[in-house]
Amino acid sequence: MDTITLRPDGVAPGRSGRTPADDDAFEAYRALYSGGSDVDRLMSGSSAVPLRTEVVAHRLPRMLLFDRRLAGVSHARAPRRVARDGFDHVTLHLVLAGSMMLEVPGAVRRVGAGSVALFDLTRPQRTWTEGARIVTASIARDRLDAATLDGLDLHGLVLGPREAGLVIDFARSLAAHAAALTPELAGAATESLCLMLGATLASLRDAGAPLPSPVAGGRARARAVAYIAQHLGDRGLTSAAIAAGAGLSRSALYRLFEPAGGVARFVQQQRVAHLRRTLSRADEHRTIDELAGAAGFTSPSLAGRVFREAFGMPPGEYRRGVRAASGTVLIGAPHGASPPAGLAAWHGELL
Repeated sequence: MDTITLRPDGVAPGRSGRTPADDDAFEAYRALYSGGSDVDRLMSGSSAVPLRTEVVAHRLPRMLLFDRRLAGVSHARAPRRVARDGFDHVTLHLVLAGSMMLEVPGAVRRVGAGSVALFDLTRPQRTWTEGARIVTASIARDRLDAATLDGLDLHGLVLGPREAGLVIDFARSLAAHAAALTPELAGAATESLCLMLGATLASLRDAGAPLPSPVAGGRARARAVAYIAQHLGDRGLTSAAIAAGAGLSRSALYRLFEPAGGVARFVQQQRVAHLRRTLSRADEHRTIDELAGAAGFTSPSLAGRVFREAFGMPPGEYRRGVRAASGTVLIGAPHGASPPAGLAAWHGELL
């Protein structure tokens, strides 16, 4: 089981004010999450909320599991970041102690101890806490039942023990035992959590629970996304071809992808995500130029420019960082090595 651990040295939970040790701890935490969210200190008036940043991250098949003790931090995925990084997985946050606040377009909610919150990483969001222990499962979208997710807006949905007790109990147990899982048990754990979550959502829908309303065009968009995935390596993949393949008019296609910045931008995001995914594989020995061509880029220079814009480094540097960070990594701030390449590679496997 691959693990990343962040336990800052010399930072006491509950300390008031702001010290150099706090700043070092915060910078280490921000670096850890820099590939997926913008992390900031939480303020109360003109003073920083006491800081705590402890993280244990486990890598399971097509799922990442985080056990965090946090205070005084916020995480945000603004529209520009959402459009840039191409993440499309689903996250489940279980609050074990304390509370977490969430903000999604049109809503602000409190998540108390014993409840879970769901997020769609293709949409903007913000979370913050003055003190909480949170277990987070980042789940590849393809591990969840498509029929359950199709057209359903789960973004910002909060469920308590009455609606999702089995999911809550299993996630709590999984966090307690994740470090000791064999590869076989890790695969079974991912499958079990996804089945439980899908069954929970299906039962709520069947019972007429007040779930968010379906997203218009969900099935049509899913057809277009599937066609793009099947033909991603085709350099001639055009809006006309996608519309025809998905059985849509071009105007309908444009409307469906307008929130993502347009069809061409979405295709480019999928290509750069595919390139990152292949660069993350230890058994992949093709050159970067060959991988760029296989992802559908018209030239290696274009692939390099898009990759740098998305992930802050050229493809070659990313590949070297992934290989250097593979396996188990122990990070202790302020003296430990910065691990964003390793965690970015793990997230890349969810695309």
